[in-house]
Amino acid sequence: MKILQKINPAWIVLTEIIYRIEQQKYHMPIGRTIFQKIAYVATVLGLPTGLNHIRASYGPYCSELDEVKKRLANAGLIQEQRLGSMFKVLPGLEYKNTREKYQEEIKKWDCLINKTTDLFLRLDTNKAEIVATVLFVEKEINKKNDKTEQDVLNEVMKWKQKRRPPVNEKEVAETIRNLGILKWFNLKPSHELLVNDYEF
Repeated sequence: MKILQKINPAWIVLTEIIYRIEQQKYHMPIGRTIFQKIAYVATVLGLPTGLNHIRASYGPYCSELDEVKKRLANAGLIQEQRLGSMFKVLPGLEYKNTREKYQEEIKKWDCLINKTTDLFLRLDTNKAEIVATVLFVEKEINKKNDKTEQDVLNEVMKWKQKRRPPVNEKEVAETIRNLGILKWFNLKPSHELLVNDYEF
């Protein structure tokens, strides 16, 4: 018998994001890295997950998320399946039943869930890392007056300078520009940014 205890309702919302992505016919598999980035983005948008993210080699990282996953898995709300060299994160067998009990909480965060779901439908693991890194940096420097796209690009590349394999600077620049187009933040445009605008 699965026991639902000591679970922050916000973690149910994280599971709902996975559930909605999985309902789509075409989407990237959600591995452990992408789940980390989903948790970060939802937290930044205001979901009270209680998670604290720090800079790490592959973007924002929260060690506490392992405990969250363990509790969700013990309650049957998420599961992992091996997919080649990765572990795919999926809603657990108990999630549909539990989902009904949390409809009020899910409805409360519906806009956040939809925004996060829509973003991650577009992203593979590499793009998810870059998106989360850009959002982390933009949030870090958001007290700076007249911050620009170039400011964020410079800081991301500084963070990633020891990354192997290296991060593609043009891809970072395009990510910054397109997150702005999608209204994730409002940066002063940098005309020197060499980008070909595209949708994720």
